[in-house]
Amino acid sequence: MNHDDNSIPLLTEVIPLAPAPDYAAPMQPGAFHTQPANTHYQAPAAAAPVMTPMSPVTPVTPVTPAAEQYRQWEQEIRENVLQSLLERVDTVLHQHLQDQMVLALDHLSDIVMQRVREGLRDALTETVERAVAEEMARFTSSKM
Repeated sequence: MNHDDNSIPLLTEVIPLAPAPDYAAPMQPGAFHTQPANTHYQAPAAAAPVMTPMSPVTPVTPVTPAAEQYRQWEQEIRENVLQSLLERVDTVLHQHLQDQMVLALDHLSDIVMQRVREGLRDALTETVERAVAEEMARFTSSKM
């Protein structure tokens, strides 16, 4: 074994931690959260609603960059949750179907067992009655 490799830390060696991320610094492009360039961001003043004879009573709120970002995040979260649920649907559906099949087969086996038992009882009763009738006929014919 080569002990000259300095890139492998020893058990007694203290490894320095990575520096904590600076949240005040702008995030990289493509990051989930992006800060506005201006730290004193103010939404534009709401314009007076334009009312036309066919327009609804509620004014349309202007779309701000922050509101659009939140809508985009909401859409991404919705898509991620939906994708996660769809991945689990097959497993849950399969397990639920297995559980229901076990219950149905258990119920059917009870019904079949009950019908077989009744049929066997009827067949045995008929066989015993026939055997007793034959024996009684032999007994009465031998006495006469």
